[in-house]
Order: sequence, then C-alpha cells, then structure tokens
Amino acid sequence: MIVPTYNERGNLDELVGRITGSCSGAGIDVQIVIVDDNSPDGTGGNAEQLAKAHNIKVIHRAGKLGLSSAVIEGFRAASGDILVVMDADLSHPPEAIPAMVSKIRTGEADVVVGSRYIEGGGAENWPLHRRLISKVATLFARPLTKIKDPMSGYFALKRSVIDGVTLDPVGYKIGLEVIVKGHVSKVVEVPIHFANRKSGKSKLGGLEMIKYLDHVTRLYESKRFWLAKYLKFSIVGGTGAVINLAIFWGLLEMGNIEYHIAAGIAFVVADTNNFIWNRLWTFRSKETLHFQYFQFLIVSFCGFWINQGLLTLLIDYAMPGMGVLQDSASFYKVLSQVIAIFLVSLFNFAANSLWTFSPDVKKRT
Repeated sequence: MIVPTYNERGNLDELVGRITGSCSGAGIDVQIVIVDDNSPDGTGGNAEQLAKAHNIKVIHRAGKLGLSSAVIEGFRAASGDILVVMDADLSHPPEAIPAMVSKIRTGEADVVVGSRYIEGGGAENWPLHRRLISKVATLFARPLTKIKDPMSGYFALKRSVIDGVTLDPVGYKIGLEVIVKGHVSKVVEVPIHFANRKSGKSKLGGLEMIKYLDHVTRLYESKRFWLAKYLKFSIVGGTGAVINLAIFWGLLEMGNIEYHIAAGIAFVVADTNNFIWNRLWTFRSKETLHFQYFQFLIVSFCGFWINQGLLTLLIDYAMPGMGVLQDSASFYKVLSQVIAIFLVSLFNFAANSLWTFSPDVKKRT
C-alpha cells in the first residue's frame, strides 16, 4: 500500500485499521508505505507510532513536494509485487483492496482502478461544480484511455507495469500517468463509493487544475504528439481570440474606427499574447528569443493579411450578397472575424510548427 500524506493526522488511525482489517480478512499480507511531506500537524510522528504495531514503513520528506512524487518514492520503497495507491483522507474505501488485488492475482488485469463511474460506484454528496470539474477533466483524458474514471487516485498495479518506465507527472493524477506510460495491456475498473473526507482540508484548487491540464497535454505528447501540440496551440489561440474579439468589438463600438484598422490593433495585442504562451507552454522553447519572435511575427503577419482578405470577402461581398445590412460593430462583422480567425489559426499552427519552433519540434519527435 502506498499512502501519500500531508496533514492527515486525524485520518491515519482509522485508515490503517481499515486497511489491515480488510487485508487480513482476505488473507493478504500487506505492507503500508506512508510517504509524508513534513506535515505540520504531526502526521509523520503519528505514522511512526502506528509503525510500532503494524507493518508500516514511513518515509519523511523535507517539505510539500507533491502527491505524485510521493507515490513514485513509495513505489521505490515498497517490497511487494502488487502495489496499491490510495489517498489518506478516507475518501477511498480500504474495503475494496481485496477485490482489486484479486483481479491482478488472477491475471484479469495489469492495472485495477477504483471507479466512481461504473455500475455500483458513486460519490457522496458532491456539489454540482465538483461533479462538473470531474466530468470535464475525464473528457480531456478520454483520447488517452477508455476507462470511465481516469481521474481516480485509487488504483492497483503489477510492479512490472512500471519497471523501466520513466514517470514524470505534473500535478496529482499519477494513476493516469501509469496507465498511459506503463506496460499495460489490461485495465479493469471495480466500483467504489467515494466518500467525503472526515478530517483535514481538500488539496484540490485552481493551481492543481492548471497542472492537470498541463499533465494531460504532456501525456498526449508521449502518445499523440501533433494532437497535443495542436490542443495547446488551440488553447493559446483561444485566449488570443478572446483578446482579439474584445478589442475589435470595443474599437468598433466605442471608437467608431474603420474595421480594418480595428482588426490591425486587435491583431498586435493578441499576437504578442500568443507568442509568449506558445513559446513557454506549447513548444517549451529554448531557442533565441528575438529571432523566434521575428519569425512568429512574419507568420502572424501573413496570417493577418489572410485574415484581412477573408474579412473583406465576408463583410463587403458575402454578407451584402445575403442581404445583411451593415452598421458599426454589428453581429455579422464579429461573426466574420470568428470565421477568419479559425481559418488563419490552421495556417499559423502549420507554419510555426514547421518554421518558428522547428528546432523544438524536432527535439521531441
């Protein structure tokens, strides 16, 4: 058992009792590896006391280094051939351990996931926003695995699944990392009832959500490189599009500026935003900044003129031909800009991948 902890003193006694109880009842010889990130509430000290009466190995780390790295350290320290990972907050029922281990012992699975989203599983009194976050996060991971609950932090695996595998997760979804990168041929889900924590404070926050998004796109890169790059490029482009449209609409509505000029100003601001985030995140580039920015601007400038041509075609010819009346900042002008931005984004992605960020792409393909 691998149990990462941070400020879980109030849950540890019950957790250890339930783990040992469920395992002894099923004839499972269990070792519990508790990896504590120097919890201020004394979780590590409590774990040491429990180790005097149970088969527990306690690893004390210098600080709050993260759940995923704690699990990886636990993998190294554990002595068994079957590894089970669970949270310490009592949200994962230890009573499911025998069923999970049995699936691996009988050869039914290489990895077993405790799932909330199959028949018999569920979550206790989750508010709407929590359910929505989980479902959206699951949707992001769907191209990587077909299991129903890839977000689960409760899973079991053969040690051979991770032998020789480099695990480098960002954030806290180590289970997804194992499934995508490990030597896995069969994944099975068993139903669990996800309970609310009894003590302590949830670690889920906005920063963890951002890390999860970055983690998923990195996993895409390991399996579907171009899809991952396009996903990142599209996300960055989406923020740029919002900036572009906001400035474009504002200049038309409040500044009474001719639409070509408004589009030009919106382009400069949005393009700078896009370059910064594509360099830092999409391509994680280390190449020369000023030269790369010059290349990016050339590509974007070409895209800008394609954008202008499309706007002229749509606004001056297509829309009037459809009998749409013109007025400043009307809906159809913004719609035309949306269409133009989408088409130009396809050109920009191809050109920047093959030219601007070509050295970075080649290093990773």
